[in-house]
Amino acid sequence: MIDNRPSPRLGGLDIRSKFALFIQFMAWTILYDHPACHGAICLMIIGAGLSIGLSLKQMFAKLIPLVPLFFMIMFFTGFNSGAGFIHPGNQAPILTLWPGAVMTRGGVMLGATFLLRLVNMVVLTQIILASTPLDEFINLFVKLRLPPALSFLITTAIRFVPALDKKRNLIITAQRARGVDLDEGNWFRQFKSRVAIMIPLMVNAIIISDQLSMALMNRGFGYRKTWTIMTRLRFSTVDYFILFFSLVSLVSAIIIRYPGNFEDILNIKHFSAFFQL
Repeated sequence: MIDNRPSPRLGGLDIRSKFALFIQFMAWTILYDHPACHGAICLMIIGAGLSIGLSLKQMFAKLIPLVPLFFMIMFFTGFNSGAGFIHPGNQAPILTLWPGAVMTRGGVMLGATFLLRLVNMVVLTQIILASTPLDEFINLFVKLRLPPALSFLITTAIRFVPALDKKRNLIITAQRARGVDLDEGNWFRQFKSRVAIMIPLMVNAIIISDQLSMALMNRGFGYRKTWTIMTRLRFSTVDYFILFFSLVSLVSAIIIRYPGNFEDILNIKHFSAFFQL
């Protein structure tokens, strides 16, 4: 059930450094509104994925089925009233369907921002999971003093879903080899043909869960309140630099987004407005 294939390490970084970078990129994604900022963040994330050996197909495979949803998000978000935009140019109408349904420039840019936020979050999570062995997640949870049951729940979810996805692909291949056409007919017939996939998949999920529970009992899971750690997390000079850089970047991002009294002191009024719509 557990996928133990070797994973490329993101430059040999400690998982705590990766977690700090993850928080930093998520903060950038949430704080900034301009799509150009999110486009730059997306390019950095893609570059990180390519550096550890992931292909573009591997990074974006989970997003391909969501392309119609992305277009719907951009289209409906485009019909924004524009009242909350700080730049007057973003309130300019692009398309008017009828009075009250006006697509604005800022609305389209806001839709692109929502789209890139989703892409950045999914791809960055995919990179972290692909570049970090499961043992390092367990070590991180031990350092955070999470309860063993909660740590086991999270780590199991990380590997359980990919294992079921592999089972699903095998079942689809087997059903097609038996002559079952999953894409033939109307939507109701296609739904009925999917039952031939769901039932074996549910049976496999129950079997995997039963095997996992027996393995936990045989290994005495829950007998002790602490984990047995095989490897120790150790910081290197690069990890300390990344932690410092992430902290400075996070504080800077918050000040730029919410300057408050720092706006006049640091003279960042125009710089801060660039990151907003």
